[in-house]
Amino acid sequence: MIEWSWRIENETSIICGSWSEDQDWENVFNSLVGCKVHDVSLSGRLPELLIHLSGGNYVASFMTAEGQPAWTIFARTPEDLKSRFISVENGRVCEGTEKT
Repeated sequence: MIEWSWRIENETSIICGSWSEDQDWENVFNSLVGCKVHDVSLSGRLPELLIHLSGGNYVASFMTAEGQPAWTIFARTPEDLKSRFISVENGRVCEGTEKT
């Protein structure tokens, strides 16, 4: 989950982002359906996400307002009664759980 600001890139340019026209998002999002996640990495002093997808596409988060980077990665399994997640608090990556 990326709350705000984000962009989708290929190897050479930005395809679209949170400031692109909303009507342009659907085609780009549809082109990512079925892509596999090759890698997830963090960048920056305040950790932002860079997700490398199959097909040479990337999703990047970059918060542009005060506060913390606004992303979360959830891990859910049918056996768990709680969702595990990682996010950023006080400039550091932290792990947490929440009841589902």
